[in-house]
Amino acid sequence: MKGYVESSKFPLVEIAGKKIPRIILGSHPYDGTTYTSKERDEQYLKKWTGPRSMVELMKPIVQRFGVTASRGFPGESDLRRWHREALKLTMDELDTEIAIVLGSILPTKESVDTSKYLYKLNLRLGGEEFQRKWRGDPIIRYGYEHRDATQTDIDEFARKASELPADIPEELKKAEVDYEKLDSMLRSHQGLNVPVYASNERWELLILARRFDELQQVADLVRKRIGNFFLGTHNAGLVIPMVEEARLKVEGYLTPVNKAGILMFPTQRLAEEAIRSTKKQLIGIKPLGGGRVKTTDAFRYVFEEIGVPTTMVGIGSTEEAEETLGAAMTVLKATEGKTT
Repeated sequence: MKGYVESSKFPLVEIAGKKIPRIILGSHPYDGTTYTSKERDEQYLKKWTGPRSMVELMKPIVQRFGVTASRGFPGESDLRRWHREALKLTMDELDTEIAIVLGSILPTKESVDTSKYLYKLNLRLGGEEFQRKWRGDPIIRYGYEHRDATQTDIDEFARKASELPADIPEELKKAEVDYEKLDSMLRSHQGLNVPVYASNERWELLILARRFDELQQVADLVRKRIGNFFLGTHNAGLVIPMVEEARLKVEGYLTPVNKAGILMFPTQRLAEEAIRSTKKQLIGIKPLGGGRVKTTDAFRYVFEEIGVPTTMVGIGSTEEAEETLGAAMTVLKATEGKTT
């Protein structure tokens, strides 16, 4: 089987000592998430009928466009399991390795909701600018649409969150990490090449609770298995400075980076400042803002203006692949040319 490095048609960058393509295939919409509407999500939920239906999209992305790295998540649902199986089938049928950038939630023994306290902290930092941004963020509104929330529900959430005391909520202090489940998640892609681990945003819980010692212990546990740990956050302007101040040992961050500032909290300005200030490496996500940013503009912002080493991007069809990956390659060639 040909290795992912030699098979990549995209330029490579060194991340935590590992060579990674500058474009990584995202896990959306393979999990039925489009960040656009419930109706479009339903279309994909109907489209995916098993691993084979996903392979039909993956194969041309790898074969024609040379994308040889993909996001991977533990198989906690049929879609997740199909996605993992589809990656294996694609590799076998093309005789080409796909590197897995593994991620997971932070499993806790009981469900913990950090959303109100997170809103409170972002409000303290970003003020009215954050409030306007949060209310207008299309992915935030997409999430509320999925829960059939009304504008009254949104307003009530914001009111209650803003009135929270500044003290850390007890449920965040007491939340227990499920280490057995985490161990299972880290073993979910055994047999595949997993050069990088990048958590999802639920790991913010330990940051918000100021449980820095425990976060370091868990990050070290991941590092022993995979060799590195990137912290995922949708709140770069809040979380990255907290991590830096606590001097936590993480290889870098996985966070939204897009020209429209979608999911870049507490404000795009503060997120950009934190991203530019850190000396740690970055993995970008949501470069197109859920399909709301034009492709060429998107990648110029990510690679040229912000200077992100690598970014994940979701591809839902071969037509999207043509447009999105073509634009990414054009921008990257121009960027590489400027640095040589």
